[in-house]
Amino acid sequence: MADKLKSVDMMPGNRGLPIIGELIGALTKQELYYWQQHQKYGNVFKVSLPLLFGDIACLIGPEANRLVLKDGAGKLSSRLGNKSLEPILTNDTVLLKDGEEHRTSRKMILPVFHQQAIASYFNTVQSVVTAAVADWSKQGAIDLDTELRKLTLAVVVKTFLGSEKTAEIQQVSEWFTTLTGGLYGLFKWDTPLTIHGRGQAARRKIVKYIRQVIRERIDRSDDPANALDVLGLLMNTVDEDGNKFTETQIVNQAILFLFAGHETTSSLMDWVLFELGNRPEWRQKLRSEHQQVVGNQPIAMSQLPQMTNVLKEGERLYPPLFLISRMAIADIEYAGYLIPAGWYLLIFPLLTHRLPEIYQDPDLFDPDRFAPPRE
Repeated sequence: MADKLKSVDMMPGNRGLPIIGELIGALTKQELYYWQQHQKYGNVFKVSLPLLFGDIACLIGPEANRLVLKDGAGKLSSRLGNKSLEPILTNDTVLLKDGEEHRTSRKMILPVFHQQAIASYFNTVQSVVTAAVADWSKQGAIDLDTELRKLTLAVVVKTFLGSEKTAEIQQVSEWFTTLTGGLYGLFKWDTPLTIHGRGQAARRKIVKYIRQVIRERIDRSDDPANALDVLGLLMNTVDEDGNKFTETQIVNQAILFLFAGHETTSSLMDWVLFELGNRPEWRQKLRSEHQQVVGNQPIAMSQLPQMTNVLKEGERLYPPLFLISRMAIADIEYAGYLIPAGWYLLIFPLLTHRLPEIYQDPDLFDPDRFAPPRE
């Protein structure tokens, strides 16, 4: 079978310039770069991004998603595919584990996502958002992207670490902004003279802070409030063999949740509000829906499923992660090509969600596509 497969060298695409490949275009254009390549080459193409990834097969469509996330997962490594995130996350987090290690870690963090736990987070999110929006109304014009980043960081710090002090939340938020900014530093030298080094210094401060919070929790272990946030649940999780997370593992998982829940969420909210800002008819529909379902009371978690179509359409058009990365650890076949071990495979929710063979008028913001009878 393998000898009938085409070499990856025959895959459409442009390897770019010697040494730097297509790195400049990918870094400066980001999502737009991959959209342009997709328009030019179709649902399967190759690129070369030295220093950032390497040789890459870009795959778009439901079958590509199924290969990477399910059928071919045993031949792919999330840890190697996301090694650029190691300055933030370390190999100790569930995202950077593979195989049985990943399954074990995932099982241990499941209590964080139980319905009772999510209900407690919901109340925290609602209180933080209500206070933030009230403050916005006093400011006049605001920089929405900046304010949404502040808001989501405040939510995740309070939800994950249980912090109630405004100054503490702001300090952790500032450290975390510096840490994530360090990802974009080309020189990976741990010195204050580099972006990377300043990011690593911020990470050490975050680690110190989380360890301090853990020690305080241990000192007041009989306080029932300890179990209502993510940190408390991680501290109290015990698997069927009696294993618990170590302190270092708890710290690293907490940083993962801060990372996963921050910029992805604020970006999605940016785009949803952008679409609503340009579509008065949908603003009115959403207000009417809110009045019908919620009335003049605070929204309850049980009411959310009745009001999710605008959010679903926002996630379709502007998925929080526009690409997902894996590295092949064994040769893998797709669309008649043999992709060799050592190549990266990227799939693109952003592009798949806009394929006309899946969605009618795919670039149109149309939440009713998820409503009866079109759902």
